[in-house]
Amino acid sequence: MKKQAEEGPLEESTYCVFKVGERDFLLRVEQVREVIDVSPLFPVPMAPEYIYGVVPLRGRIIPAIDLSKIYPTGEAVYNDAKLVVVDVEVELMREVINENIGFISEGLPYFVTFGSDIPADDTIDIKSFFETFRVKETYGRV
Repeated sequence: MKKQAEEGPLEESTYCVFKVGERDFLLRVEQVREVIDVSPLFPVPMAPEYIYGVVPLRGRIIPAIDLSKIYPTGEAVYNDAKLVVVDVEVELMREVINENIGFISEGLPYFVTFGSDIPADDTIDIKSFFETFRVKETYGRV
């Protein structure tokens, strides 16, 4: 206790925690826009396996990402699924635009605060995730 007082207060971070299969994933609360019901969910033909579908939300189309198709999570059951919608800032042709993606959760996520002395495992870095898994348009040449 005395050591902490000498070093100063611990920095705290709040996370949105959601479950997929047997695994919990964390998102920094600042990145979470909202949590919504998954319905209606529309499938996307020929999309990568991890794109569960898309959800229309206030004039935008939000891709719903199924993390069980990317990470080992055990079997995911989406009977009472929610979509955790996050904001992603993307640089496109020297302009920064705001995109949204959603992560499917097996149930209602919850929020938790950790001190900097507790490692937050399974935290998703939104920007690198988006860069790695975004669906890029490709145009074939004939």
